[in-house]
Amino acid sequence: MIKLAYIAAPSYSGSTLLTFLLNAHPRIATVGELKWGSIDLATYQCSCGALLNACDFWRLLRARVEGEGLTFDLQRPPTDFRTHAGGFTDRIVRARNRGPLFEGVRGALMAVSPTCQDLIATARATNRAAIKATLALQRADIFLDGSKDPVRLQHLINTGDYDVRLVHLVRDGRGVVNSTISKKGLTPTVAAEDWRRTHEQIERLIPRLRPDQYHRLSYESLCNDVDKALTEIAAFLEIDPADFADDISSVPHHILGNRMRLARLDEIALDEKWRRELADDALQSFEKTAGTLNRRYGYQ
Repeated sequence: MIKLAYIAAPSYSGSTLLTFLLNAHPRIATVGELKWGSIDLATYQCSCGALLNACDFWRLLRARVEGEGLTFDLQRPPTDFRTHAGGFTDRIVRARNRGPLFEGVRGALMAVSPTCQDLIATARATNRAAIKATLALQRADIFLDGSKDPVRLQHLINTGDYDVRLVHLVRDGRGVVNSTISKKGLTPTVAAEDWRRTHEQIERLIPRLRPDQYHRLSYESLCNDVDKALTEIAAFLEIDPADFADDISSVPHHILGNRMRLARLDEIALDEKWRRELADDALQSFEKTAGTLNRRYGYQ
C-alpha cells in the first residue's frame, strides 16, 4: 500500500504553510493539492516560479502518468473525484459526507451508475499513477496530499490503495471566517457554516481510521512552536524529526495551491487579524452558527 499523509481542513486554515514545512523532510513528497479545477496554463506558476507547463518536474510527472496510458492534462487532470460538468453523477460523487445512511445511499447509487464507476476508476488510476510518479521523482516514500477536502479523502480511503494518516488541521474558526469573508466575499453566516460543516465531515471519517492514523494539529500551535509541531507530526508519521531541513527555502518545492505557494516563508507569524477586523455582528453570527464546535476545539 502507498503511504499517504492527508491534510484535511477548511480553506484558510494554514494547510499551504504546513505543506511547505513537511515537504522539507526527505521522506515526504508532495505537490500540494493533488486536485484542481481548470487553470490558465499561460499564467499559472508552480511554486518553483516556473510556469506549470514549463516546469521540468511537472513535465516529467506528466510523462510518467501518460506512460501508463492515462490522460494527465495539466489544465484539468482527472485526479479530482468529480466531473466538473455538473449533473447527477457529479452531485453524487462530490456531495458532502452526511453520515452512514447517506453514504449507504451514495454507495448504492454509484454501484448502479456506469458513469460513476468510470469516473471513480479513472480518478483512482490517475491518482495512484501521479502519486507513485511523485514519490519516484522526489525519492520519498510518504506522499502528502494537501487537498483539504474530506470528500476526496473519503474516496481515496474507499479505493483501498493507501495506508492513510490523517492530519486534521484546526484553526480558530473566527480567523478562517475572517479570511473567507475577505477573499471570497461570503456572508459571516455562510462562511461559518462552511467552516463547521467541513470539520463535521472530517470527524465523520475518524471512526474509519485506527487511533494511530489520526492526528489533530492547530494552526496556532504550529505558528507558535514550529519545532514542537513538526516533532509531533514526525512521531505520527514515524519519521526522524532531525531530518527536516533547517531552511525550507533550500528544498525544491513544486507545490500547487493558493498564492501563498509563491511567497517566501522566511518568518512564520501567527495571523490573528480577525481580532480587529471582525465586526460584532459577524462575531455574533459565528457564535450562533459554529461557536460550540469552536470551543470544543479549544478556542474561547
